[in-house]
Amino acid sequence: MTLRPLTREEIESPAFWMLLHEAAGVDAGALRRIRDTELPELDVIGVVADEVVAFAASAATPQRIVLEYIAVDARHRGEGLGTRLVDAVRGARPGIPLVAETDDDAVDFYRALGFTVDAAPRDPRWPDRQRYRCTHPAG
Repeated sequence: MTLRPLTREEIESPAFWMLLHEAAGVDAGALRRIRDTELPELDVIGVVADEVVAFAASAATPQRIVLEYIAVDARHRGEGLGTRLVDAVRGARPGIPLVAETDDDAVDFYRALGFTVDAAPRDPRWPDRQRYRCTHPAG
């Protein structure tokens, strides 16, 4: 499996669509908006076998990297792909902190990678979920 920037064709594939749904948890209209409006402005990397099996999308400023979306196909969880993606995002800009927001389903993943975890304000997209801000220091 290869980790690399994804092509537009891969981002428009059914396999990627399923991963994006997993990462964002929103309806089809919102997914289309994310794919067509947000993702072109982000750095999108993925792990590709015959199809995209994992991806991460991030944005960087001089002060921090924000991991906007990350997902791994359920058939490939536990293989270290999420860790590879986070390491690649951090490695692209090692001198600045990496920040991600998540909820209960992924907070332990970030803790295991050395992120500090703090409660975050509720997000109107997921009003019934506790949100967390996860921060990995520069380095």
